[in-house]
Amino acid sequence: MKRRTFLASAGIGLTTAAAGCTSQGTSSGASETNSETTTTTSEGSQTETTRTSEWTLVGAGDTAERTIGTESLEERGLRTPHHVTFGNPTEEPHQGNITVSKAGETVFEESVELEANASIVASLTDLDTYTARVAVPELNAAEEITIAPSQFSCNVTRTTVSIQDDDTLDSMGISTRMACPGVVTETASADGLASHTVGDNPIPADTGNFSHSLRLRNPSDKTWTTRILVEEESVAQFDGIYTVEPEGTVLITLSESGTYSLSMSVLETEAMETEQVLPENFDCNESSTRAEINAAGELTANTVSTLMACDIETNSTNESS
Repeated sequence: MKRRTFLASAGIGLTTAAAGCTSQGTSSGASETNSETTTTTSEGSQTETTRTSEWTLVGAGDTAERTIGTESLEERGLRTPHHVTFGNPTEEPHQGNITVSKAGETVFEESVELEANASIVASLTDLDTYTARVAVPELNAAEEITIAPSQFSCNVTRTTVSIQDDDTLDSMGISTRMACPGVVTETASADGLASHTVGDNPIPADTGNFSHSLRLRNPSDKTWTTRILVEEESVAQFDGIYTVEPEGTVLITLSESGTYSLSMSVLETEAMETEQVLPENFDCNESSTRAEINAAGELTANTVSTLMACDIETNSTNESS
């Protein structure tokens, strides 16, 4: 039985292990044994052979912790890691395999023996799209789930696959529930516009004066996933993930003068561009950063401001030499 539900709670206590591409830890200790297993998958006639030289034993009531990735989410932005858990809440020990992959490449794999009420938690510390698969050969059961970039928010989030008393696997998502100001996940539809304003100041009607805009376009015929970070004095103010369809546009408007770093990246290709915006870009200028994604997923960006001096008292503008 495969049942997917989503729960919200006031708080979840999760811990991660030390930094590293894949670092390991347990709440008490884990031993290893040798094993070889052959089984038939839950899809039917296919036979799957799992050969492992080591089984990680997680004792009753314990949790083994794994950290996957470079922990880039801890360094920048407003989003937090996503945790994938394989748990055995039953009173009987079970052996199983947990695999995590992205872009078709396996980034984590471990075979475990979970005693009663034991679990293993893999923390995904880099923003991306992941596929997690849990297989329990002795039960002829498997569960596969996808973790999308939108599931990385400012909340503590976890996807859990658990062994049930009726010898099936069940999956569910759990998240704390709190507001995430500045964290946006949206789609810029084909030929459409997705817009957001950073800052509380009103934008002068029909002008770009005293503001700065970032306009990211996708003139290609492919759909790309982009992340836009707006940082002021190295402090994140905005963390947006946009699925940008062909001819789609993302418009971010900065309404308050300041020193900003605008970082744009394409998740599929890891292309990145960063532009700096200074207070003088807001001084009665029409100022903007223009970025484009080409068919290869490459980014180009540049910032342009008109050279204008502003007479605040008379509300008139004069070109400066």
